[in-house]
Amino acid sequence: MLHLTADAAQVEQRYGLNAQRSLLFSAIRLDSYPLVAPLIAEQDGASTLLVRQQEQGNALSAGVPAEQIRFYAPWVTIDPRVVADTPAASSLASLVTELATDGRVHLGAEVVLAHHRVLSEVATLEVTAAEQDPTAVVACEVDTAGVLSWFAARRAEGVRVARRLIDGVEHLTGLAEEFTTDTDTRFPALTALARERALDAVLLTATPNYTEATAAAQPAGAVAVWLPATERLIVLAPEDTAEVPGTPIGHYSGIGAALAALRPGPRLGVEEEFIGIGLARELEATGAELIEVTADLGSWRDVRDCEDLPFQVIAARTSVFAIEEALAWAERGIAEGREFTELDIYAVYLDKISEFVAVQDIPFAVEPYFTNLHSSNRMLFPGPPVDFPIDAGTTCIQLDAGVRVAVDGVVLATSDMARSLPRTEGAKQAYAFFFDVVREAIIGQLRPGVVCEDVHEGTMRYLAPHLDRMRELGMLGTEVDFETEYRKRNVGHLMGKQESFANELRPGYKHVIDIGSYGAAEIPWRYDNVAIGTEDLWYVGRDRTYVVSKR
Repeated sequence: MLHLTADAAQVEQRYGLNAQRSLLFSAIRLDSYPLVAPLIAEQDGASTLLVRQQEQGNALSAGVPAEQIRFYAPWVTIDPRVVADTPAASSLASLVTELATDGRVHLGAEVVLAHHRVLSEVATLEVTAAEQDPTAVVACEVDTAGVLSWFAARRAEGVRVARRLIDGVEHLTGLAEEFTTDTDTRFPALTALARERALDAVLLTATPNYTEATAAAQPAGAVAVWLPATERLIVLAPEDTAEVPGTPIGHYSGIGAALAALRPGPRLGVEEEFIGIGLARELEATGAELIEVTADLGSWRDVRDCEDLPFQVIAARTSVFAIEEALAWAERGIAEGREFTELDIYAVYLDKISEFVAVQDIPFAVEPYFTNLHSSNRMLFPGPPVDFPIDAGTTCIQLDAGVRVAVDGVVLATSDMARSLPRTEGAKQAYAFFFDVVREAIIGQLRPGVVCEDVHEGTMRYLAPHLDRMRELGMLGTEVDFETEYRKRNVGHLMGKQESFANELRPGYKHVIDIGSYGAAEIPWRYDNVAIGTEDLWYVGRDRTYVVSKR
C-alpha cells in the first residue's frame, strides 16, 4: 500500500524543505497552499517526495537529492531544455497511480480534501484515509456591525495615506477619486454566494477568508462560519485559545459537532483546497454535504478589491519603489565589481520596504508577501533567493515580489509585480518590448465588459508578429510551439488579498472585467540563459484604466 502524508513538519524534518519559506507557490497561495505543498509517498520501506514541477528549482536548490523526488504537473516553459532531463507526470493522480503498485492508497488526515476527491475518481485506485480525533471548541458570535466599523476606520486612514502617496504622480491623476470608505459588501456578497450555491453554511478556514470576515487575526486552529439565513458569523476555536473574537455562545466536542448544531441544513461550503480529509470526514460524520467553494471565495475577495483600493495603492507604491531600488543597487554593484549574492539583493529589498514605510509615514505593517528573486545563471525556474553569487557573468536578475499591508494580523491588501535586470543585449531589447506588451497589449485591453480569456487571446495576437524578432535576439527557439505553450499559462490575474487563482487572464476564464477590477498583468519569459519578469498592477476606474505600479 502507498501511504501519502502532507505533514509540513515531516517534510521539513526529513527533507530540509520548509514549504512556506523554500517554495514559491506555497507562499503565494495563501488560501490553497496545502494543495500545492509537497507530499511524502511511502511504500515498502522507501519514501519519495512528490513535488509540483514548478518548484523543481527550489526543491533542488534546498538540497533535496534529485533521486528522492518525483515531479508532477509539468511546468509551462518556452524552453524545453530546462525540463528535458526531469520528467514530470501529467498530474498527481497519474503519478500516484504509477507509484501505487497494488492500487491501494492511504492518505494522512492532513492531505487536502481536493487531492482525496481527485484520487478517489481514479477507477484503478482503492483510496482510504486516516481519521482524526475532534478537538473541543468554543463557539463565539462575532458582531458583524463591529467588523464593518473596524474596516471603515482602517479605510479612512488608508485613504489619507494613499492620497499623499500619489499626489503629484501625473499618470495617476484621478485615481484618488476612486477611493471609498463607506462601501462594504463583504457580508451581502457572502450571503449572495451562499444563496447562489444553495448553501446552509459557509466554513471559512484559510486565513485570507477568515480575516476578511472577522477583522481579527486567526488563532491556530480557529475557523469561522457564516450562516446566510440569519446572517450570523460564528468563530470556532480550540478550547484553550487565549483570545477568541466575539461573545461565547457554546462549547462543542469538535468543529463537526458545532456545525451540526449551528447550521440549519446539510449543505456546507468548504475550502476543498485548504481543509484536510480528516476534518472533511469529521464534518461528513455529522451529516454535512460538503460543497466546494475555494474558487467562489476567491472571487468573493477579488471583486471587492476596489473597496480596499487605498491599501492596494500603498502596497503597489511600496513594491515598485523597493523592487526598482534593489535592482538599481545590484546594477551598481556589478558595475563596481563588488561581491554579493541573491540574499544581499533581498536584504536591500527589505531595507527599501522599511525605508519607504518610514519616509512616507505609513502607519500600517508592510511586510513581504512572497519573493521570487533569482539569477538566471542559477536557474530559470522561479524561486526565493539563496546564497548564490552575483557578478559580471550574471545574465539576468528577476525580482517578482509582493508585499502585504496589514493591521493586527488582518491583511488589507497585497501586491504582485516584477522587474528584471537584463544584462545581455538581446535580453535588454526583449525586456523593453515586454513593457509594451504589459502596458499596451494587456492593460490596454482592460475596460468594463472585457472577458478574462479574451484578454489572453488579444495578447497572443499582439505577440505573434514579434516572435521572429524574439528568435533573432536569441530569446526564443524554433523547438517549441510557442502559441500552444503560452496558452497554458496566464498573462495576469485579479488580486484579492493574494494573487488570484479564481480569476485569471487565461483561456477558459469567463470572469468579466468591470469598473473596480484590480489585478496584475505579466509576461514571464524564460529562455536559454535569461529569465525575465515584467509585471504591473492595474485598476479599472470609472473613466480609464491606471497602471498603479508605474513610478
